[in-house]
Amino acid sequence: MPSAAAHAAFRGNTIMKSAITIRPVYDHAEFEQAVTLQKIYWGEEDAALVPSHMLASIVGYGGHVHAAFDEDRMIGVLIGFMGADIDPDSQQNAPSRMLIMSKRMVVLPEYRGQSIGERLKLAQRDYALRHGIRLVSWTFDPMLAANAHLNLHKLAALGQGYVPNFFGQEAAHPTLSEDRIKVNWWVDDALTRDRLDGNTRFNATDAPIINQPDVKQGMLTPTESSVTFTADLALLQIPPHYFAMEKLDAGLARSWRNHIRDCFMSAFDQGYLAVDFVRRNDQTYYVLAQLDNPPHFEDDLATASRQQ
Repeated sequence: MPSAAAHAAFRGNTIMKSAITIRPVYDHAEFEQAVTLQKIYWGEEDAALVPSHMLASIVGYGGHVHAAFDEDRMIGVLIGFMGADIDPDSQQNAPSRMLIMSKRMVVLPEYRGQSIGERLKLAQRDYALRHGIRLVSWTFDPMLAANAHLNLHKLAALGQGYVPNFFGQEAAHPTLSEDRIKVNWWVDDALTRDRLDGNTRFNATDAPIINQPDVKQGMLTPTESSVTFTADLALLQIPPHYFAMEKLDAGLARSWRNHIRDCFMSAFDQGYLAVDFVRRNDQTYYVLAQLDNPPHFEDDLATASRQQ
C-alpha cells in the first residue's frame, strides 16, 4: 500500500498523488504486473492481452515497456515494439523507415486525469529520440474524445489514415471490432516541438464545422446532409461522451460511428490530416487541415500514412 505521505489529496474516486515515477521495466515479475494491469480494461481473455512472454521478446529486441509507479505499485503501462513503414511487396529500405509501433497503453481508472498517459508517451518519445527513431505510430478509436485530445492536441501526433474494422469484425475484444485512426507521431518534427512548447500553428477559431449536428430530444444527432470540404482548415464534430451515448441509445451511437467513418474517409481521400482536437463549451471537434509539406520519410511520402 502507498504510504499516507504519498497521498496529496482525494478528489471523488480519483487519487491525487505527489510522486508518480515513470521508468522502463525489464524483469518477468514486472511483466506479469503489466499483464495484470491490462486486464483492468481488456478483461481476462488471453487473446485480448499482450502476454508476459511477448513483453520479454519485445524488450529483448529493441522495443520497450514503460510503466508508471506509485511507490512500488504499477499504475500505468505503455508497450511499444520496433517496426518499419514498408510495403511488404516493395523494395523499400526498412532501416531507413524504422518506427516504434505503440501497441498498448493502460492507466488505472483512479489515476486517470493526472497526465500519466501523457508522461508515459513523452517517455516513449525520449526513447525514440535516444535511438534515432523519427516516428512513433499507433491507432485509436475515432469516437473517443479523451484519446483524441491526448494524441492530437497534447502530443501533436497527426491522424494520417483511417481503416474500418482495423482488427477484424470478429476481434477478441468488443472495442477492437471498430474502426481506427492511424496516428503518426513525428517525434522530432517542428510541429511536435512547437506543440510540446505550448504553441500551435493551427488557429481553428474561425474554421467551419463541416458536420454541424442536429439536436433531437436533447441528444446530438449526426447531420443527414452530405459533408463537403472547401476550407484549408475545418472542424469535424463528434459526441463528447460517446460511451455514455452508447449506453443510452445504441442506435444513435452506431449512426455517429457510420457518419464519422464517411467523413474521415472522405477527408483523407482529399488530402486532409487530423492535426488537432479542440473542446468548446463541452463540444468536441477534430481539426482537419491540408498541409503543404506534412512530415514524412524522405524516400516516399505516399506510404508515410500506412502505419500499423
